[in-house]
Amino acid sequence: MTRPLLVLATHDDHLARRWHALGEHWPIVRANRFDALPAGARLALIDAELPDLPPLGDPRWPRLAASLRMVFASSRPNDGEGLAAIEAGCSGYCHAFASLEQLTQVVDVVESGELWVGRAILNRLLRAVDHASKAPAAPGWAAGLTEREQEVAQRAALGESNADIAAALEITERTVKSHLSAVFEKMGVADRLQLALRVHGIK
Repeated sequence: MTRPLLVLATHDDHLARRWHALGEHWPIVRANRFDALPAGARLALIDAELPDLPPLGDPRWPRLAASLRMVFASSRPNDGEGLAAIEAGCSGYCHAFASLEQLTQVVDVVESGELWVGRAILNRLLRAVDHASKAPAAPGWAAGLTEREQEVAQRAALGESNADIAAALEITERTVKSHLSAVFEKMGVADRLQLALRVHGIK
């Protein structure tokens, strides 16, 4: 299977040299400016310090996200910026100087169509989804799930941790993980955010 071109968008030569090692897994090209992102690119690792980077609230981001899966990489990551990046349409948020192994994993996850964010950002997204939803749950979302799987799924969709779910339902964390794996498979979702969107009928 041919890997898509990975755009390394950074003006920092030191960072570019670190990221260049990703060329072992993807064909790569470098862009020194945001407005120099190649047309037709489908995957990009974007340095938060690019000099011409538009604010994350700029409408260019969601337009770009329609065709380009983006990882927003910051040398000073924080949850507020990460949440803004995801809301702008980026599919991943990570430390710009993460290890090659972790960067490879991040880009691989994003390329496969999933989301890469930290636990705190994910929980904030889940709470936002729950707040935005007027109904407690979308009808028919739980078709095929056991009663226990439904309980675990509803709590996970609200942003509860495995430990919190285990305590509330008086089961082990290992059992929670097992139920979540079954829920993800039966519902055809890849992560808790997708689960929350499905439960609330948003997608």
